Amino acid sequence: MYIKIIGMIILLNFTLHAEYTDIERIKDMQTMEQAMSKIQKGLLINDKKILIEGANQLQDITRKVEPPLDLNSVLAKENTYKYKFSRKQATKIIKFTGDIKREMEAGNKHSASKGFVNVLDECISCHNKIRKWQDK
Repeated sequence: MYIKIIGMIILLNFTLHAEYTDIERIKDMQTMEQAMSKIQKGLLINDKKILIEGANQLQDITRKVEPPLDLNSVLAKENTYKYKFSRKQATKIIKFTGDIKREMEAGNKHSASKGFVNVLDECISCHNKIRKWQDK
């Protein structure tokens, strides 16, 4: 009986402190790309429902995404440059996505599309810094 309880506690501990894996990151990035596609489609066909669905999906997944671990750092994950930068970019993406939703609801499609470009710029900026796209 005690062995089962201890086993469950250990399993719960591993679950709560599990690392965010590369596989999860890739899946989440794919979800972000799909959400951006929905937002773009909503803008192009003037469909608020599709746009809002994509925007909500993007905001939700952006809160979850973390950069790859900096294995050379002696700092805690939360104190690394990659982590701090990615959190700053995530905050901007969430804000700009909220702007897109508000502008679309107000019927300001041009302003909503500018918000889309702002989000895209933040995505590219993060990929340049974290994934080092500029080196390719």
